[in-house]
Amino acid sequence: IYKRTTKYTFDFFKNALMISTPDKDFNEGYRWALIGSDRFFVNTPGLGKSLVAGYSTSNTGWWGGHKISGRPGYGWYFGRDAEWSGFALLDYGDFDKVKSILKTFNKFQDLNGKIYHEMSTSGVIHYDASDATPLYIILVGRYLKYSGDIEFIRKSWHNIKKAIDFCFSTDTDGDHLIENTNVGHGWVEGGSLFGSHSSLYLVACWAAALDEAGYMAENLGFNELVSKYKTEAETVKKIINEDFWNTENNFFYHGKFKDGTYHTEPTILAAIPLYYNLVDSSKVSPVLSKYAGNNFTSDWGSRIVGEDSPLFHPEGYHTGSVWPLFTGWTALAEYNNGNYLQGFSHVMNNLLVYKSWGLGYVEEVLNGRVYEPSGVCHHQCWSETMVLQPIIEGMLGIEPDAMKNKLSFSPRLPVNWNFINVENIKVGDNILNYKMIRSKNKTKYIFNHNGDKELILNFSPSFPPLTKIRDIKINGVSENTGKTINNNFVIFQLPDFYIKDSLYIEIFHSNGISVLPVISNPKPGYKSEGLRIISTDFKNNEYTIYLQAKSGSAHIIQLYVQDENIIKIINCKILDIKNKIYQIEVDFEESDIKYLDKSVNIYLGR
Repeated sequence: IYKRTTKYTFDFFKNALMISTPDKDFNEGYRWALIGSDRFFVNTPGLGKSLVAGYSTSNTGWWGGHKISGRPGYGWYFGRDAEWSGFALLDYGDFDKVKSILKTFNKFQDLNGKIYHEMSTSGVIHYDASDATPLYIILVGRYLKYSGDIEFIRKSWHNIKKAIDFCFSTDTDGDHLIENTNVGHGWVEGGSLFGSHSSLYLVACWAAALDEAGYMAENLGFNELVSKYKTEAETVKKIINEDFWNTENNFFYHGKFKDGTYHTEPTILAAIPLYYNLVDSSKVSPVLSKYAGNNFTSDWGSRIVGEDSPLFHPEGYHTGSVWPLFTGWTALAEYNNGNYLQGFSHVMNNLLVYKSWGLGYVEEVLNGRVYEPSGVCHHQCWSETMVLQPIIEGMLGIEPDAMKNKLSFSPRLPVNWNFINVENIKVGDNILNYKMIRSKNKTKYIFNHNGDKELILNFSPSFPPLTKIRDIKINGVSENTGKTINNNFVIFQLPDFYIKDSLYIEIFHSNGISVLPVISNPKPGYKSEGLRIISTDFKNNEYTIYLQAKSGSAHIIQLYVQDENIIKIINCKILDIKNKIYQIEVDFEESDIKYLDKSVNIYLGR
């Protein structure tokens, strides 16, 4: 057993997308999350192969409710769990396991096209979820984008089309929104957030499913369906941005009731349309600034509702506890919309859980006020995969399209990392390895490709705000190419490259300034200390960091500075300067207000 397990593990690491960085905790936690995710893939003879949801001891069951022989966590098959978790398996390149997951969904699809919510290992199945079916469509569409396995899509089209048609059939009132009513729960299964006719979460999943349906239909040559699905997707996106936007709260409604009114509670589930790129740019900042603050974010992750909500209860499963799943959704939304600092902070919230309790693994749920477990399982599938998915899709910015033999690659790395090695980026039959080496005024990017055809690479690395691009060399030759996009960070967009074997890029640059992400490392039993970076800005030679923390507290932030002349700093004190990193102390005065907002203003001589 030991020899088989050891060989399996080494072979798994050899084939999975691997990342090595200067951060030891990151490297170790990433590897634990890979192994932790893979261990949920289970073969039940006579049923099939898929992901089970969570592992725990069976001695007393859930919350000690049985004297002996209780249920062993969630050790059976779930629809939505396998679908959300399957995205990460695609990210790290395990296409075969995702194909097995999809085959199991196809095998046990209901006659009306609906995908199951739960299936026991003894074959008892029920279909009481509304989100499992649109998420199936998203997963199978992404499987095509990652693997290029058009023959499987063609063979499965009967199942896929039935799932799409089922979703359309649940819009009983003709408002273009698929429904929870008489179909099933979405993410929320009970409590005060339950009861929407169409929840924002479900509607966002439907819009994303329509996008994937259009992609699959296009590659199968079903042009009439392409037009139908894309037109409907745009209609649903418009409804999300117009009808689901609460102008009074400057936030999205949680759901729509049958009488046309809306559930006004702000929730973390608004991260889903932001992750799926469904939201107008003007609505992004109001949502993400709330997620960045202490009301939603603790030192160990994101709550479903804010601390100030009348619904908040720190142990409530759907009313205040911290789920690594929610934290991962938040990180994905942040990375997709330019909030890279906050995205990395949330990534590390999830990743570092492996050091506590079920050592090496990530908890199902954590208390919303104290750093301690609050769920059934010490080892939960979606928690493990939500370490990986925001890293690969968000921090690395990997977006494949195997049908075009193309990879969009937009790394958004912490600015104090001087190297990263990424192995086994898979796009169809292609494998791409990537190295970044950063020195004072030069960053080198080395790509090595293995594949029968040239891989099209769309590459857009990021740099700290105010960075000036001085020169670029492609395979040793200076080129006048690329364009700079100034966002929260400097994004350098390069033209498409066609890689047969290797590619060597050198970018020469100067200047730049950026606060580093806040990395919380709470100990079990601790309460949240509360330092948050809400946002940053640069205007008129002034770099501003907007912070939030508990009143009466003091915190140290780190500031990366390259070739900039700081002439004045307001609202903080410089403690140390070493290797381009400033250690800065910020005091938050005593107040009756629990959390204070404060800006650090840095004036540059330019």
